[in-house]
Amino acid sequence: MGILICMDTDLCTHVALVGLMGAGKTVIGASLARKSNVRHVDLDRWIQNRYGRSIGVIFNERGEKGFREIETDALKEVLGSEEPVVLSTGGGVIVEDENRSILKENSHVIWLKATPEGLAKRVGEGRGRPLLKDKDPLEVLQLLNAEREENYKEVADLVIDVESGTVEEISDHILALTISKGNK
Repeated sequence: MGILICMDTDLCTHVALVGLMGAGKTVIGASLARKSNVRHVDLDRWIQNRYGRSIGVIFNERGEKGFREIETDALKEVLGSEEPVVLSTGGGVIVEDENRSILKENSHVIWLKATPEGLAKRVGEGRGRPLLKDKDPLEVLQLLNAEREENYKEVADLVIDVESGTVEEISDHILALTISKGNK
C-alpha cells in the first residue's frame, strides 16, 4: 500500500481529486497514483466503461440529473472498495449533497484549484465536454466557479493551486503535503 494513502498507522483511505474541468484531475491523479503505488480511477472513464457510452451521450440520453444519479452510484462503488485508490472525479461531482458526504466520509479530498481564465486556456474549445457544447468556455467556467466554489471549499481537506507547476511538480507537492499531514 502506498505512503500517500496511509494517513497514519491505523487509517488508510482513498484520495479523491476534485475541481473544475481542466484542472488536471486525471493527469495529476495518474501521476499521484503511480508515485504512491496505488490504482488510479478516473470516475468519468469508469462510468463510460460501465455503461458503454460517452459522458456526452449519457447527458443527451438522461440529462444532467440522470447523469448525476449514475455518478453517485459510481462514487459509492469506487469509494466502497477496500483497495485504496486515487480517484479523479468529474468537475460537477460536488454539486450533489450526497456526493459531498460520500467524498468526505470515504476519502481524503484534494481540491485542484485554478482560475476560470486559466481553465479556459486548458480546455480550449471544450470538445467532448457536454457543459461547454456550443458555449463560450470562459463564460461557462466563470459561472461554474461561482456556483461550485463553496461546495469545493466544503469538501476539501487540502487545496492545491494547479496554475503554478508541472503535473510532476504538483503531484510531488501533494505527496509531500499529504505525507506531512499524515505524520503529525
